[in-house]
Amino acid sequence: MSRTSPLMREGALSRLGSLRRHPAVAFARASLVVLIALNAAVSVWLIAEFEGQYTEGPPSPARFYALAGVDGEYTMIDVSIENSTRLLVYQLIRDDVGPEDDGGGGGGGGDDGSSDAPTSSEQDSVNRLDRARTWIQVTVGLLIVLEVLVTFVGLSGWFRTAGFLAVLVAFLVVLPLAFIGDNPNFADPGSTPNSAPEESAEDENDDQGAFVHEETDFGIGLRYGGFEVSMMYAGYDLGLVEEDNRSSVRETPPEPGTKDAASYVKFDSTLSLRFGPSVVLLLVLPVLWLLAPSGRKRDAALDESE
Repeated sequence: MSRTSPLMREGALSRLGSLRRHPAVAFARASLVVLIALNAAVSVWLIAEFEGQYTEGPPSPARFYALAGVDGEYTMIDVSIENSTRLLVYQLIRDDVGPEDDGGGGGGGGDDGSSDAPTSSEQDSVNRLDRARTWIQVTVGLLIVLEVLVTFVGLSGWFRTAGFLAVLVAFLVVLPLAFIGDNPNFADPGSTPNSAPEESAEDENDDQGAFVHEETDFGIGLRYGGFEVSMMYAGYDLGLVEEDNRSSVRETPPEPGTKDAASYVKFDSTLSLRFGPSVVLLLVLPVLWLLAPSGRKRDAALDESE
């Protein structure tokens, strides 16, 4: 029996290999691949959650929560604010602090430029997300075509692998970048929490900005189906400091317990990006290809000869 057992094992492996390459198994595998790919194309692709809260300062404990979902046609966003009264009072009691040159005679030209820039940026952001959607739809369709060609025509499986990698790049890289490009506040941990994105960009390049002695912290971690980013911003708001004391606060942080120390504002936030369940299910495709490899005529002939 010990001499015949290796022969029996080889025969069982040969039968298993021929079964894995059976036309019925290949057809079932191709059907599953097509269904999984189509389900991913028509389901929710990306889910973004943003939660931010003022933890110190006059606007504390105002809290922001935003939930966004992206699919093949729409981008749906829901925003809610808790303890908004504190935030409104904070906006009313603080003074606008900025460069003196902003109110000069060149304001007319600046207004024209600022009105044109947001329009072009909005158009670019929409185009970015539309391009991402188009790329995803094209790559998913190409993957389906390659799967059919590999199964019924005998095309090399390497083409199918290349198509699968293109789908992963579209979902995992292109789509999140396009979403962040359309929503810059989600990816701007160092901006002033109470300012608009374009205003934040100007303040970063201006030493006379409203916030001084700024502190920022940024961390990223993985979570199921995506990743999470934690962000922190803190600084002294000159809009809460008396005008006579602003120059001294610019130079050195105020001592704890003083009146100017109450201008310290801190904002903590987290952003989580996770992919839809149908997108995560795409990772099952390589397992299907390993369990039921593509049946080629040469492999089938070798199995029969053995």
